[in-house]
Amino acid sequence: MFSIQKILSKDDKLFSLLESSAEEANKSIQALNRVLLTPNQLPSLDEFHRSKEADKQITDQINRAVINDSVTDIDREDIELLSSVLYKIPKTVEKIAERFIVSSVMVKDTNFSRHTELLQVATKQVVEMVKQIRKRPGVEQIKQMNDVLQRVEGEADQLILDVLAKLYTSNEDPTKVLALKDLYELLEKVVDRCRDAGNAVTHIVIKHA
Repeated sequence: MFSIQKILSKDDKLFSLLESSAEEANKSIQALNRVLLTPNQLPSLDEFHRSKEADKQITDQINRAVINDSVTDIDREDIELLSSVLYKIPKTVEKIAERFIVSSVMVKDTNFSRHTELLQVATKQVVEMVKQIRKRPGVEQIKQMNDVLQRVEGEADQLILDVLAKLYTSNEDPTKVLALKDLYELLEKVVDRCRDAGNAVTHIVIKHA
């Protein structure tokens, strides 16, 4: 017979793993922002790889927990979806770091400050929303939090249109244009991943309100 303490302990473990995954995603973004804001200091991929692998291990633990340990009333597929989306954040960030390193000579003079601002807001909001799951927040509260991510995602969409428009009408070397286009699209994708995470949290809260 399960004791209430054991039940709460298993739920707590699952929520803690989800929160750890969100924090790893946030760490990867912080590392990326440092690279983008100090382009003359060529980064090592080690930090990005460690963050991605750490999140992958957490994702594996979550998948095992929903099968073997968890007794939470949150549906298994919803947890797995959120976990998968969270893992895609550091995975995409590692790709950006790889592309930045190989094209650094061409792109190091590019101003990425607006991108870093949006990434900062988006990942911070994801962490806060994931932390809310264990508290079982109201639908209106989580929708308001998700609205922030939707707004950021809209701003990221407009930003890529603006930067690409300037890029395509510039006299830059075609190779640099291709390198920057690749980076801009990947940066937008990270914001999209954050939006997806926010949508997954919102779906969970609404479903179990």
